Amino acid sequence: MRSIVPIAEQLDRALAELAIDHPLNGRIALILVDNGLELMCHQKCADLLFEDRHRNSRRLTPEQRSDARGRAFDRKIQFLKELGHIPPDQVRAMAILHEYRNQLYHVGLRDDPIIGQLAHLYFRLAAGLLESLLGAQRHLRWEPEVVSDAARRLLPELVTTKYRRAQVDLTGLRDRLLAACPQPPMSVERALSAHVLFRVDQAESAFGIIARGRSGTVDPVDTLRTIQLEADTIAAIVRFRRDGDKALKAKGLPPKPLDVDALGMARGTKVLVDLNARLLPGWKPRYPQLPFESWRKRAGSLSAKRTALTALEMFDQIRKEIDQLEEIMAEPIEDMHGWHQHLEDVAMDSR
Repeated sequence: MRSIVPIAEQLDRALAELAIDHPLNGRIALILVDNGLELMCHQKCADLLFEDRHRNSRRLTPEQRSDARGRAFDRKIQFLKELGHIPPDQVRAMAILHEYRNQLYHVGLRDDPIIGQLAHLYFRLAAGLLESLLGAQRHLRWEPEVVSDAARRLLPELVTTKYRRAQVDLTGLRDRLLAACPQPPMSVERALSAHVLFRVDQAESAFGIIARGRSGTVDPVDTLRTIQLEADTIAAIVRFRRDGDKALKAKGLPPKPLDVDALGMARGTKVLVDLNARLLPGWKPRYPQLPFESWRKRAGSLSAKRTALTALEMFDQIRKEIDQLEEIMAEPIEDMHGWHQHLEDVAMDSR
């Protein structure tokens, strides 16, 4: 009972948040649904481990038992997918939406305009899995201190039960929750499409700051290639030094400190070009051409996807590509701002 009642209560509270069309309520709903689904997966894993322990011959591998017992959400849902309890497309969606929950905790309002649609999608996914993860009917150990008014409303069997072990109808709970779930103001597919287009515009505008270089005459495609080369080379240097530190540690020698920030000072010099040839022979840029129009085309197709889960997967892929380019651009843009400030200071001094 201690595991089932909180799940029902959290999904019910998420419903109340989804009824209010505001990003704050969407954030709260997403967090509630994510935690409820984690509890559902945890309980299913516990059930499977219990069944496995009481078989004459165990069917789960040691790796599967480790994944089921562990706290890593991604490994739990992969384990449940392997055993056929969650479809692959839903597992992929759960991993993406769980990542958004983490983003709320650690990054903040990165994708706030669509958080409500994501919460709606996550809620329907979680409620739809109630039966497959927890069973159509479930016997609960009677724990009266856990039975709140909300629990009696959500699980009416708790009101009429006369036994120390209550049986609740989780299929009925699923149907009631899904029936009560409001429709978002805009479909998930359309919202994802609009948000990606907004993010593409932002990324293109940011790239425009550095596109022509300090001289204002550089080909933007050359600039794109340069910043990718520099970013990949710096990452390769860091990996090379870390591998070297591991070798030194294995010999009992102290590691050699590396100032990663200082590597940025080599941007715009031939040093990184030479190191790229040594560390990454045959290197090719991920984006040989400007990606913005390609992203817009893919974003426009999101609203035509057959299912919201399919649209979510494509959206997440485009979003990650944009995030990666924005990360690569961040330091060159900062350098360009510094250059402009230097020119302004020189102009002021000459007056």
